[in-house]
Amino acid sequence: MTPIADLKSSFRPQMMPILMFIAMLFVSWRRWTSLIVDIGRETDLPLRLLNGEMLYRDIHYTYTPFSPYFNAALYWLFGVHIDTLAASGIVFSAILLLLCYRIFRQLMPAAETAIAVSFILVLCVFKPAGNLILPYSFGALHAAVFALASLLFVLRHWETRKKRELIIAGIFIGFAAIAKQEFGFAGAVTVFAYVVYLHGTNFRRLFLDLFLSGIPALAIVIPVFVVLFANIDPNVLINDCHLFYTNIPESLVYYNRFRSGLDHPFASFIQMIGAAFLSVGLAGAIVLLSDRTGKLRARLLALVAISAGIVATILFFFIGKWDGSPLRAVPFLLLAIILAEWRRKLLSPNGSAAPTQGGYNGTRFVIAIFSLAILIRIILRVPSGGFSGSFYLPTSLGLIMLALLVFLPEAVRKWTGDESSFARARFITRTISVTVVIALGISFGYRYRSKYVYRIDTPRGTVFVEKHTGPALDEAQQFILANTDREEWIAVLPEGSDLAFLTARKINLRHQVFVPAFLSQQDELAAIAALEKDNVRYIFIVNRAMREFGSVAFGTDFYQTLGSWINENYEVVDVFGESNDPNSQIGKSPFFIKAHRRR
Repeated sequence: MTPIADLKSSFRPQMMPILMFIAMLFVSWRRWTSLIVDIGRETDLPLRLLNGEMLYRDIHYTYTPFSPYFNAALYWLFGVHIDTLAASGIVFSAILLLLCYRIFRQLMPAAETAIAVSFILVLCVFKPAGNLILPYSFGALHAAVFALASLLFVLRHWETRKKRELIIAGIFIGFAAIAKQEFGFAGAVTVFAYVVYLHGTNFRRLFLDLFLSGIPALAIVIPVFVVLFANIDPNVLINDCHLFYTNIPESLVYYNRFRSGLDHPFASFIQMIGAAFLSVGLAGAIVLLSDRTGKLRARLLALVAISAGIVATILFFFIGKWDGSPLRAVPFLLLAIILAEWRRKLLSPNGSAAPTQGGYNGTRFVIAIFSLAILIRIILRVPSGGFSGSFYLPTSLGLIMLALLVFLPEAVRKWTGDESSFARARFITRTISVTVVIALGISFGYRYRSKYVYRIDTPRGTVFVEKHTGPALDEAQQFILANTDREEWIAVLPEGSDLAFLTARKINLRHQVFVPAFLSQQDELAAIAALEKDNVRYIFIVNRAMREFGSVAFGTDFYQTLGSWINENYEVVDVFGESNDPNSQIGKSPFFIKAHRRR
């Protein structure tokens, strides 16, 4: 055997995502955050809990409590350092990928599964605009892992029918629920749909399986909320922190409507139609290239031409609104799989038979149900991974790869009756997929290395940030280190408490992120009282516009009471960044941070 042949025979498909994970980790090393947005909450909040403050009562938080206390435990065990959280993110990201591999290995051969996991790795774990190493929400990362674990054990029950699999699935649903609410919801919906699919109208068995998974979940969730309600004013939990999605501020409604596509539902739906026709056109082109018999040429040419025309028309009318991503059509694919598998089961001679009988596939049905449930928040505007998609897309991406790498070649075999056409289709789909994964990996790697180039060394870790924000951030942290005592109280508004964390200073404000409409007039007065009580000498105002929440400038467009009090009692002593103009306005370039000192 030649050395090349020997190397080929020893190569396992599983190595592709492993090697890509190591490569992407290397090129992105310590380039996982831009600082300011969200990361301050994730870094500083666990430290405040470790120092004795209580979540919700002393620190405002809108998610369930697992992740802040878990990260506080990590600080206690491994030290208060940004690398502690990064290491945790690396571990949980690796677990997420392993779970995805185990889930999709039940549907695809090893090579196809490795390609699917590599797509998830690139678009979800390492996409620069929202990676999972230092995510915008560790709660979402932890909950995504727990929810995927619950899905895996539901699938194991489909294979084995062992009761313990549903019990374990329920345990992970409970953990998902106390990490981030909607992931627990997706897990619960999946189990419910699964047992209905499995048992139909056999209500005795249906309720027994729901009981097996529901009791462990409730045994985790209920004690947590009992402790919370026993120690914290229920009004704080329900109406102030919105743990049950009650009394939602208008700014958050605005944000969620935009993310979900419900701000312009008709336009969003038309873009989904365009994405569907784009997918059909691409699939038609692949079949056209694969067909060695020529039987399908005329129909496929017409299909591709019609699809291209529809896509071009929608792009023309929605220019700038749709980026042309076919992922917008993912809900259609999921619904198609769900309905197809349900129909196969209904037409099966024995609907409750073993998994391989009757031509239906419960594994595909369950994964599709989970994928659709987890996409509810972004249902009409599914992104291509990144900030608003990384946590929600893994299983959907796996099903897309199943359709491309397995369903499509099999369809070519069926339509043409030709094995060589099937082989060519499989070669083309694999080649396209691997090429896209590698191209995205190279593109994202280049983006990490070209965009995150400014190094900032701090007492609690080193980070590389964007070159247009780096100088201001570095100057601000140097100013804090030079002009304040260690662990002195400072304030960073409207967001950016990571500056306090990285410089080992403290924040005494209950709200770490001043999102528009989250604070009442009484909350603003409470913030003023806290600043006065602890004699906070320095307040730092960051050029952080809040456009995604419907407002722009802190102190001008929102929270004017607090902004006016700062202007009356503090003076600008320095401006960090490209411009040192003290009159620089939030929302306008360039990026700046203003240092205000108490008069």
